[in-house]
Amino acid sequence: MHLCPNFTFPCRKQFFHELLLGLVEKTKQLYVLLALAKCHSTTTSFDLWMSKAKHDIFASMINFLGVD
Repeated sequence: MHLCPNFTFPCRKQFFHELLLGLVEKTKQLYVLLALAKCHSTTTSFDLWMSKAKHDIFASMINFLGVD
């Protein structure tokens, strides 16, 4: 198998800043903001896991309830 000289992979910085963040922004505009506009109320909950000599973990969950 040989490499195609016409095809190059983006570097990690370019992939993260241009491709990945662009995809996140597009998804936010198309789906998330439209769903938030229909949001009627929210519920929140959280969990905190603490262990001796290990990493502590805080998890937050937010449910957006909309009217369809």
